[in-house]
Amino acid sequence: MTRMFVKTQVRIQKALENAGGRDAGQGTIEYIGILVVAGLLLVAVIGTVKGWNPKGFVDSAITEIEGVVGG
Repeated sequence: MTRMFVKTQVRIQKALENAGGRDAGQGTIEYIGILVVAGLLLVAVIGTVKGWNPKGFVDSAITEIEGVVGG
């Protein structure tokens, strides 16, 4: 009976140790985040240099969506 409790306790401890150490793929997610931020920064810089008006773009996109939806 004691052996069963000890085995169960060991299994629980191993499960808890493994549950906290799941960092697989974390680096990939961070690199994707960096690429997204760099892309947004690049779009902002190019838009500023070319005189792009983001408010006008968003307004026209909203108007177009409202026309499709019927709102």
